Amino acid sequence: MDGFPFGRPSDAIFQMAYYVPDIEAGMEWWTAQFGVGPWFVIDRIGGSGVTYRGRPANAEFRIALGYSGYLNIELVQTLDDRPSIYKEAREKRGYGFHHVAKAVPNLQESVAAHRALGCTVLHHSPTPGGGQVYILDGGGDGPGMIELVEDVPATREIFTAIRQASVGWDGGNPRRDFAEALTGLATVD
Repeated sequence: MDGFPFGRPSDAIFQMAYYVPDIEAGMEWWTAQFGVGPWFVIDRIGGSGVTYRGRPANAEFRIALGYSGYLNIELVQTLDDRPSIYKEAREKRGYGFHHVAKAVPNLQESVAAHRALGCTVLHHSPTPGGGQVYILDGGGDGPGMIELVEDVPATREIFTAIRQASVGWDGGNPRRDFAEALTGLATVD
């Protein structure tokens, strides 16, 4: 580990996420323009255990995760047109910036604090690291949504592995299977 959970000091935003029509083209652009990579890709995620606006949801997505320094860049592409936070964002604003993410040690307390500020929970799902995430609207003047990621050891290890792969990356093997980031974890749900 490099001393920073999720690649950032505690209590800092660690991720900027973008909704893209083509994840392969998105990865190529971020790598060519900013040297982001390598990318760790989950080709199909969603479905089981996911809610959208409080109801079970079955929309599926592709995601790619890469780092630029200490900032995680997430790209998301939908695989269908079922109701989801991504379809909702596309209908309101089109493709582009989607959310910022912050890792929090007490997820339920953080969700309650954001609700007290007037935010609405739009999405809830389990994570590959055994934790969970909530995505909330960003409020009336917010430029996008807010993702709260449960700060659990396995999730920390996954993001640390992805960040470490970016340190000194020479541009080789730019697209990797997300399973590589899971290597070495004791248990993953």
